[in-house]
Amino acid sequence: MGGSAASTHRRIYAVVARVPRGRVATYGQVAALAGLPRHARLVGYALHSLPEGSDLPWQRIINSRGEVSLRAMPGWDGYQRHLLEEEGVRFDAAGRVNLKRFLWEPEEAPPKGRRKATVAPRARRLAVGREVVAIAEILRPLGTAKRAAGSKAYLKSDLNFYGLDNSTLRRAAKAWLREHRDLDREDLVRVVAALWRKPVFELRAFAVELLVARQQLLEARDLDLLEDLLRRSRTWAFVDWIAPHVVGPLCLRRPAEVCRRLDRWAKDRDFWLRRAALLTLLVPLRQGAGDWQRFARHADAMLDEREFFIRKAIGWMLREVGKKRPKLVVTFLAPRLDRVSGLTLREAVKYLPVVDRKRLTRR
Repeated sequence: MGGSAASTHRRIYAVVARVPRGRVATYGQVAALAGLPRHARLVGYALHSLPEGSDLPWQRIINSRGEVSLRAMPGWDGYQRHLLEEEGVRFDAAGRVNLKRFLWEPEEAPPKGRRKATVAPRARRLAVGREVVAIAEILRPLGTAKRAAGSKAYLKSDLNFYGLDNSTLRRAAKAWLREHRDLDREDLVRVVAALWRKPVFELRAFAVELLVARQQLLEARDLDLLEDLLRRSRTWAFVDWIAPHVVGPLCLRRPAEVCRRLDRWAKDRDFWLRRAALLTLLVPLRQGAGDWQRFARHADAMLDEREFFIRKAIGWMLREVGKKRPKLVVTFLAPRLDRVSGLTLREAVKYLPVVDRKRLTRR
């Protein structure tokens, strides 16, 4: 970067650093305060150039319509909204912030001592960028090229692979958590988001392991982040862990908020979100409890789908329910045999008593 560009970025960053928690500023506003009127685009470029793990509150900068600007990386705009909502900024149904209420009104100059007051608490936060680099350095030598090539081909993924097996990765995650016993919710979310930005399967899998192990830290307001992760997963290898083992426990703690989200996911155009709506309910249903009515309603609406991963998920869920409550499965399937796919039916009846399997034989 040239000297003039570096100087411009420093001026922009100095303004952004002044935007307080719970307030937002527009790109044009920041440009004007940095002495760059009518150059709002330069603010966007400067924030895009921030080094990973920076403590600058970039999320507080939005466009003049009160909206989070769309990003080239899918889901990142959702993460920015998540961070703002975490700070108390509210969005309306159209996804806009009321600028009359939340727009920052700066003083003429930052008061003396302001820097110490704002920087000191952030100094105690985890240095996310360094942690991601350290995690990558731990994981990379634990894999093999042969396993990396095999996993990439098996999952048909565009991600890069280190080639770790699941047990090795899980041990590494547990070791990292032992070294970070005081990890709080904010740092958990920051580390997960930073790991997920890397196009490496094992780094994303490491993030999922952290979420599973510390799911009790999550709150209903973290659903936006979890939805972003599910949308960007593009593989059962992530969705099938995030949905039942991260969103699922949150559903038990905050059923009203999560169930509203599941009802929306069940109608989403993204079949991975629809699969997640089903699998989120898996663990309690497998244990003989859970929200059977919600699952049955969603499954019935998806029975006519031709998507393999939806058909498989419905069959899998019915199979697990059938281990403890076979009558529920029979009652669900019997009047729907003309709509149930062969794949779904084969999975669903796998552990049913023989007499029940005969009742569900196609005529």
